[in-house]
Order: sequence, then structure tokens, then C-alpha cells
Amino acid sequence: MMTPDKSLKIDRYTMSGELFAKGFRGTAGPCSCSSACCDGGVYVDVRERDVIMAHKGLIARHMDQTQTTDPSLWFEAEMAEDQDFPSGQCVGTTVINDKCAFLDGAGRCCLQKAAVAEGMHKWAIKPLFCVLYPIEISGDIVSFDEMLQDEETCCTIGTSFDIPLFQACREELVHVVGEEGYALMEQHYASLRGEAAIS
Repeated sequence: MMTPDKSLKIDRYTMSGELFAKGFRGTAGPCSCSSACCDGGVYVDVRERDVIMAHKGLIARHMDQTQTTDPSLWFEAEMAEDQDFPSGQCVGTTVINDKCAFLDGAGRCCLQKAAVAEGMHKWAIKPLFCVLYPIEISGDIVSFDEMLQDEETCCTIGTSFDIPLFQACREELVHVVGEEGYALMEQHYASLRGEAAIS
């Protein structure tokens, strides 16, 4: 269904209007990721932490010399309450060598590297919000995280674009709403473009 702010409701989620009204210029976008979003560590659901710890041996094998293979140093000790995480609790990854404990020297996530190398789905052990960035989910609203807007081209969107945000992040959004949900987003975008052409 379409609402005045051009958002779209898909099951429990509200897809923000900016997913359709803003986007990236040229080759900018998530595929040119600078990994700057990971510099200060990230917050993960405590259940996602448990999944990571269940694969600690596998993960350690894919770390480089800029990382620590000691699992006891990968996460902060204190947990925090946050209802945007499925369990209602989250925990931060530690910062080692000025970056997330799971980020290697080339700026790549070793959780994803390890999964791929072991024949798993690339996001099998990677936390959801890490997968989605610069898409965020807060209160079941799926929108754009402005943390690095105007700082990193991979995380900067505008109203003049070559590819809309939702298409640039297709794989990530399918991960949340499935292929059928994404097809609704494509239909919604086509409808919005039709309205713009008429006006």
C-alpha cells in the first residue's frame, strides 16, 4: 500500500520513502565499501554473538596479523538493552588496531570470508545489521543510516541519482523481506515514477 510519505508496508516492516526517493550517483554505493562503518566496532544481538562464538575456531583460521585469534577479546563484557535487536539485548565488538575485531587488514569482514571459504552462505555467521548497512531497521522501519552521509561515498545518498537506494541494496533487502517482498518494492517504485511523470 502507498502512503502520503511514499513509504511502503511489507508485512511487519515499513519501507521508508527514502529507499525509493534517494540513491547513488555513478559507481558509488555499497559495492565500493570503505569499511569505515566498522572502525569503531559494531553492536550485535547476543544470539548473534553466540553463533559467532560457536564458530570461533573456523573464524580464527581466517584472521590475519592485524587481528587477535583469542575469542575472549572479540566482544565487550557488558550487554545493553535494545529492542531493535530480536533478543532485546546487544553487545559491542571490541576495537583492535583501530577497527572492529572482525575486520582484517584489507578492510574485509572475516566472518563473511570464513563462511564463504567453508562453503556456507556468506552471511551465515555475520550479524544482521552488519549485513544490512547502510540500511537500518529501527522500530520495524527500514530506512537509511545517515552515520556516514557526506563522509563516505559508499554511504552517501542524494535526490539526484543513477540507482535508487533500494536497488543498490537489493540483496540486503531480499535478506529481510524475501523475493516477493522485494518485488513489491519494485512495483512501488514503478508506481512512484509513473506519478512523477504525470505530475
